[in-house]
Amino acid sequence: MLHTAVEETRIFFPKSPAFRQPQLGLLEWARHNDLGHFLRKLRLRPTTFDAIVTLIENHQIFHNSSNSPQYPTALQLGIFLVRVGHYGNAASCNEVAEWAGVSVGTVVLSTKRVALALMSLHDMAMCSPTDDEKRKAKAFVQSKVCESWRDGWLSVDGTTFPLFQKPSHFGEAWYDRSSNYSMNAQLVTLPHNLRIVDYALGHTGSVHDSYAFEATQIFRDHALFLDAGEWIWADSAYPIQDWCMAPFKRPTNGNLTQSERHYNYYL
Repeated sequence: MLHTAVEETRIFFPKSPAFRQPQLGLLEWARHNDLGHFLRKLRLRPTTFDAIVTLIENHQIFHNSSNSPQYPTALQLGIFLVRVGHYGNAASCNEVAEWAGVSVGTVVLSTKRVALALMSLHDMAMCSPTDDEKRKAKAFVQSKVCESWRDGWLSVDGTTFPLFQKPSHFGEAWYDRSSNYSMNAQLVTLPHNLRIVDYALGHTGSVHDSYAFEATQIFRDHALFLDAGEWIWADSAYPIQDWCMAPFKRPTNGNLTQSERHYNYYL
């Protein structure tokens, strides 16, 4: 009889439902009255938020034949953005669940659904620059420096994404110069609108930018992006090529010439 009772019982220690007082109303108020609060919470502008909802709301992950309908796509996106936009306890499932007034399970499922929906947009967002974008990028560079530099219409830089904790495999390799465990990312962008057109992700945080840069498509086949006489701008961490321009480095036991310092200043 005990075995039967255990099998037929779903909840052994019933308790009263958790008290919830969601802050979604404050977020809705902030989008019209306090842009700073909206940005701090979701890390993007209301117009961008609405545009993303429009792009993902018809994804099949948000539509099923269950008798229990899902929460609105906008709410699930908000939950996702709060989690990925915060760190530590503020990004925990319990903390986000209290903020949104939903269960912990809903936070987990919403995060997974939105992540899948966003990844389906990869090829639409990550595409080669159009001729119009290229023309605008060159015009932007010319307006900031000089006509001779307008053919440098792309830029590359590296950044790191901090990890929650030290990875269990080869943990020390992820330790970067900022004393964090992190992952390296290389981003190739258009200077006038900062759209990412190429990237490399996955190297450990301790890897030098010049090495991680070799994993990008533009490094392996720069002719795919750049015509003859065009180049990409980079900082001193990157190797100088005829298609990659970087600042002059001060020689060992020496100094830069005046013209080299002048070049570095404007670069």
